Amino acid sequence: MRKLIFYLIILLVTLSCAGFKKIGTIKLCKNSVENIKGTYKNTPLSKSGFYIRTLTDVFDRNTNMFNWKKKYNREDATVKLEMIKKNLLHVEILESDSILCSKNLRVKLKNDGFLYLKEKRFMIDGIPLVFGGWSFQKSRFTVDSDNNLKIQSNYFYCNGVLILISDWKTLHYDLTFEKQ
Repeated sequence: MRKLIFYLIILLVTLSCAGFKKIGTIKLCKNSVENIKGTYKNTPLSKSGFYIRTLTDVFDRNTNMFNWKKKYNREDATVKLEMIKKNLLHVEILESDSILCSKNLRVKLKNDGFLYLKEKRFMIDGIPLVFGGWSFQKSRFTVDSDNNLKIQSNYFYCNGVLILISDWKTLHYDLTFEKQ
């Protein structure tokens, strides 16, 4: 019974974290969802964060929290997006016109005008709270008035050593990627 309560508490803590802030004058509607279609630069117009540095980090990131090996070249990669169906986004990661990764991701258009990625990118490293932790990432995006891709991504992580030294934090990223 204790184990069940412990796991339920952990589940509730992780599911309720990393919510999005109530902002947004930019709205994407069902009629303009096709505006997502295009090729975008991999690096943001504004400064990037620690965990979410590029557009490829949103759509195809390493699921190992402490794997610092770059999966793609930051400056040379581009990301091509296209809505295939109502709830399906086709993503291609390109470098010098060759396709490095091609995948279909489930998305949902919500009333706030953002497309939400259905995948939450859950990651575990080591033994959580004994020597390691877990994290997950939630992302949503829209197109601004300049046809640039505006992404809001929340990154929640919890790490610890022997439960006594543990910490959790939610990081919020608001990045804009230029359409080519």
